[in-house]
Amino acid sequence: MNTPLDSAKAAFYGQFVAAAYDMYAADNNDLRPAPQSIPPGWELSAWINMSDFLFQIEAPKFYGIVVHQTTNPDNRIIAIRGTEGLVEWLDDASAIVMVPFKQVPSAGRVAFGFDNIYSTMKVVPVPRTAPGQAALAEPELTGSFADQLEQLALRRETERGVARQFAAGRTRRDRPTIVTGHSLGSALATLFVLENSVKGKFDISLISTLASPRVGNLEFKQVFAALPLASWRIFNTRDVVPKIPPTIPFILDYEHVDAPYSFDSWLLGANKNLGCYHSIDTYLHWLNNNLPLAPECAPAASP
Repeated sequence: MNTPLDSAKAAFYGQFVAAAYDMYAADNNDLRPAPQSIPPGWELSAWINMSDFLFQIEAPKFYGIVVHQTTNPDNRIIAIRGTEGLVEWLDDASAIVMVPFKQVPSAGRVAFGFDNIYSTMKVVPVPRTAPGQAALAEPELTGSFADQLEQLALRRETERGVARQFAAGRTRRDRPTIVTGHSLGSALATLFVLENSVKGKFDISLISTLASPRVGNLEFKQVFAALPLASWRIFNTRDVVPKIPPTIPFILDYEHVDAPYSFDSWLLGANKNLGCYHSIDTYLHWLNNNLPLAPECAPAASP
């Protein structure tokens, strides 16, 4: 599905990733941070936790959110942030060994680091409360990331009394879903979209990624390109992250998924350093100039 980039929509979806960054920044040890910066009309459904370091044992961290539209809970957005700091990000991506993606082994090969990190992803539901009662205890979600998301969707559909209401010829309700991510979150979002393409748990119409690295090889790219959805891969030509893992002829055949949409942050007036090239605020400012650059990336005011 070749749907051209809609900058306004991409900026809107990207704000959910920015919200995940803000929630993490409020307390980076909190696996269930209070919602903040979530655009109006949307409500937090679940937190996404995972372990991000490849070469050392690391406790889970908060990395993303699942939100639903308040007027139609079947509509959802899944947003995954990246790591804080390029040094940490490069630690995650430093293993350039390619392996079959565990969830879809027939879909080419992907970076071992991304596949490994994807396997640690956990969906933690926002506790449900009954009037005048404490939060209701819920069993832990199990299985792959897509499996956990489906279990959560089924629980909430059952609670609303709509679990068995779906169109003729379908075995589940329609679940319109947008997937978005920044940096490492873009790689994980891409893997989730591929897993869902086989399992068919959600109706994903669009994946919008910011500063995505290369995720897999040429075969992976071709399998992804055949999916019936729109893909916007947005990148700053100055940013180093979209340039890794490297492509080395006859050794590493890493390829980017389509469709690329590039910009040059120098033309935005953003400060010239690696952090500003990669900052999600720089990306969102290019998509919507009403969204400001990060303070440390904005040019100094003239005296």
